[in-house]
Amino acid sequence: MASSSTEPRLRDPDASHHALAIRYAAWLVRRRWMVIVATVLLCVAASAGLERIAFSSDYRDFFRSDDPQLLANQALQDAYADDNQALVAFVPRDGTVFTPRALDAMARFTELAWRLPHVRRVDSLTNHQHAEAHDDDLRVRPLYQPGTGQTPEAIAAIRAIALSEPLLVKRLVSPDGSVAGISISFTLPAPTETTLPEAVHALRALMDQARALDPDIRVMATGGILLDNAFDEEAKADLATLTPLMYALILVVMFVALRSACGVAAALLTMTLAIFAALGMVGWFGVKLTAISVSTPTILTTIAVANCLHVIVYTIRRMGAGASRHDAVRDAVAANAPIMLVACGTDALGFFSMCLSDVPPVANFGVMLGIGAIVVLLLSASFLPACLAVLPISGQQRMLRQGHAIGRMAGALVAWRKPVFIGVALLNLAAAWFVTRNQLEDNFVDYFSPAVEFRRDTDFIQSHLSGVHTVYYAVPSGAGGTVGSAAYLRDLDRFADWLRAQPEVFQVSSLADVVKRVHRTLHGDAPTAYRVPDDDMAAAQVLLVYELSLPPGLDLNDQIRIDRSASKLTVVLRDITSTALVAFDQRVQAWMRANLPAGMQASGAGPSIMFSHIGEMNVAGTLQGYVLQILLVSVVIGLVLRSVRLGFASLLPNVLPSLMAFGLWGAFVGQVGLSVAVVGVLTYGIIVDDTIHSVFKYHRARTVLGLSPRAAVENAYSISGMAVLFTTSVLVAGFGVLIFSHFDLNADMGIMSVLTIAIAAIVDLVLLPPLLFAIDRDTPKPASAPHSQPLKGI
Repeated sequence: MASSSTEPRLRDPDASHHALAIRYAAWLVRRRWMVIVATVLLCVAASAGLERIAFSSDYRDFFRSDDPQLLANQALQDAYADDNQALVAFVPRDGTVFTPRALDAMARFTELAWRLPHVRRVDSLTNHQHAEAHDDDLRVRPLYQPGTGQTPEAIAAIRAIALSEPLLVKRLVSPDGSVAGISISFTLPAPTETTLPEAVHALRALMDQARALDPDIRVMATGGILLDNAFDEEAKADLATLTPLMYALILVVMFVALRSACGVAAALLTMTLAIFAALGMVGWFGVKLTAISVSTPTILTTIAVANCLHVIVYTIRRMGAGASRHDAVRDAVAANAPIMLVACGTDALGFFSMCLSDVPPVANFGVMLGIGAIVVLLLSASFLPACLAVLPISGQQRMLRQGHAIGRMAGALVAWRKPVFIGVALLNLAAAWFVTRNQLEDNFVDYFSPAVEFRRDTDFIQSHLSGVHTVYYAVPSGAGGTVGSAAYLRDLDRFADWLRAQPEVFQVSSLADVVKRVHRTLHGDAPTAYRVPDDDMAAAQVLLVYELSLPPGLDLNDQIRIDRSASKLTVVLRDITSTALVAFDQRVQAWMRANLPAGMQASGAGPSIMFSHIGEMNVAGTLQGYVLQILLVSVVIGLVLRSVRLGFASLLPNVLPSLMAFGLWGAFVGQVGLSVAVVGVLTYGIIVDDTIHSVFKYHRARTVLGLSPRAAVENAYSISGMAVLFTTSVLVAGFGVLIFSHFDLNADMGIMSVLTIAIAAIVDLVLLPPLLFAIDRDTPKPASAPHSQPLKGI
C-alpha cells in the first residue's frame, strides 16, 4: 500500500466505502432536481395509504389473540352475553336519590336508555325487580314506578328496601343513598370502530338531555364502552394537538440553533415528507394506530430532524470555512451518508426489536418506527442534500468557533478522565440502587389524566358508588350438575362469604344471593329464611319461580350459563395495584382448590385481570429486545469500524443513560407502567445516533488523518459536538411535547424519553471523549500519518 501522505484515503480500511460515498455525493449534487422531483413523487404515492389508517378503540387489541387472559375474558362474554357496559351515575345536589324528583329522573332515563343503539339490557334502582309474596304466589315488580308511590311513606319504604338489598348496595346505589347508578349493557356488532362511537355519542346525548331537564342532578358515566372510546378520543386528540405543537417547537429550536431559514426549510420539508410517507406505508400494511402508537409522528419528526441536523451543520461549517455551496453539500454527504446508514440502520433494528413484546400495540409501534427510520434514512441521504444544493444557504464561521471550543473541552476532559470515570461510576451505582425501587404497576383507568372527563367521572363513581376493579369467576357446577342444586348454591354462598371477608373486596354478587333473597320472600321475609334451601327440589323451584316472574330483557342470562352448567360470580375490588390484584386472584384460586369441589374451580377474568398481567408480559419481551438491540448495535459498529474496542466504547454511553433515567424514575415515581417499560428500547435506537457520529469521526481522524488519540478526540468533537447539542435540543423539544398529553401512557413516555436523551447527551459529551482515549491510547499511531494535529476549518 502506498505510503505517500498525499493520498491519505488509501490508508483507510474503509476507503472503498468512502470513495463510493464521494461518487454518490457528486452524482446527487449533479442530479439534484431529478432527485427532488423523484423523491416527492414517491412520497406522495406512499402517503396515499394514509386513508387506510384506522384507529383501534378496543382494549382487547392490547392482547395477542392467543393470550390466556383474553381467551378467558372472551369465553366469559360468550357464555354470559357479549357486554360492553356503561354505568351512569345520578348525583342529586340535595344529597339523596330517594325523592320523587330524583326517582322520576332515573325512571325516565332508564326507559329512554332502552332505545339507545345496540342496547341489550338496562338495570337501575327504579326497574330493579323486587319480589313480594302474596299468599302462595311470588309477585315481581319494579321497585319504583313513576306516578305511583310518591308519598313520603312510600319513598321511605323504597329506601329501606334498596339499602337492605345486597344486589343493589355498592352496585346501583351507594350505602348512604346519595348516588344511584344505571347499568347499560351494549352488544356491539362489527366493525366496532363505527358502532362503538355511535353508541357512546347516543349515550352522551341522552345524558345531556337528562342534565337539561334536571339541572340539580349531576349525571356522570364510566364503564368499559366509555373506556374504549376514551382510548380512541385521546389518541386522536394527541394527533390533532401535540403534532402541531411539536412542529412549532422544533422549528423554533432549529432556527435558534442554526440561524438559517433555508436550513430550517430543508429540514421541515424532509421531516414532513418522511412522516407522510412512513405513515402511508404503515397504512398500506394495514397496521392500526392505538393510543400508544399515535405518538409515531412526533417521534419520527424528532428522528428526521436529528439526522438532518448532522448534514446541515456540516454543510454550514464547510461553507463557513470557505467552501462553495455545492462542494460543502458534497462533503457533507460523503462524510455523513455512511454514518447515517449505520445510525438509521441501528435505529430500525432497535425499533423492530420491539416486535418481541407480547403486547400487540407495542409491537406495532416498533414496526411503525422501524419503517419510519428507513424512510428517514432515504430522505436524509437524498432529498435533504438535494434541497441544500438548490437553496441559498450561507456558511457561518460562528459554528466553526463553537465547534473548536467543544473540541477543546473534549480534549480537556481527557486529562480529567479519572475523576470523570469515578464520578460516572458513583452516579450509576446510585442509579442501580434506585432502579430496584421501581415496581411494575398498571391501571387502565389511571392511563388518563384527571383532565379527561372519563377519568374524573370514573374516580367519583368508584369512590361513591362502586369499586375500582371488577373480577368475574365463572364457577362451573361440575360434571352432571346444575347451578340449581342446593349443594352447588351452598358452596357458591361459602365462596361469596369468604370473598366478602377479604380486605380488597368492595362488593360481591352471586346467584346464591338471588336464591336466598327469593327464599326469604317466599317465607314471609323471616330473617332465618335468608339461606339456600335444604334440598335440590326446593332450590330449583325457588330459582324457577323467580325466573318465570321476570319481565323480558331482565332475565338471569347475564348470571347463568344457558345450559345451566355454570354461574357468574362478580367481585368488585377497591383501588389496588396490578401486582396486588394478581396476588388476590392467586389467593382466591388457592382457597377454591382447598375448599370447593374439583368441578367448581375457576380463575378470574375481565379487563382488570387482563391489564394486571400486561406489565409482566411486556417486560419479558422488552428485555429481550433491549439486550438484542444492545448486542446488535455494538456488533454492527465493531464490524463496520473493524474495531472491537470502538464497538465496546459505543456500548457504555448508550446503556448508562437508560440506567440513570430508570434510577431517577425509581427515586421520584417508582411505578413502571406499559409505556415506561419500553422507553429503554425506544430511546436506545435514538440516542445511539450521536454516539455513532462521534465514534465514526474519531475513527476517521485516527485512520485517515493519522491523529493521536487526544487530537482525534478534539477533531471528532469539533466536527460533531455542535450537532450533538442541536440534535439533543430538538429531541428533547419533540419528546417533551408528549408530556402535555392527557393520556399518561404518552406523558410518561415523554418524561422518561426526555430524561434518557438529556442524560445521553451529557454522557456523550463528558464520558465518551475520555473513554475513547482510554481504550485507544495504547494503539500505535499509523506509521504513515500525514497529520498530528486536528484539522481546522472543517
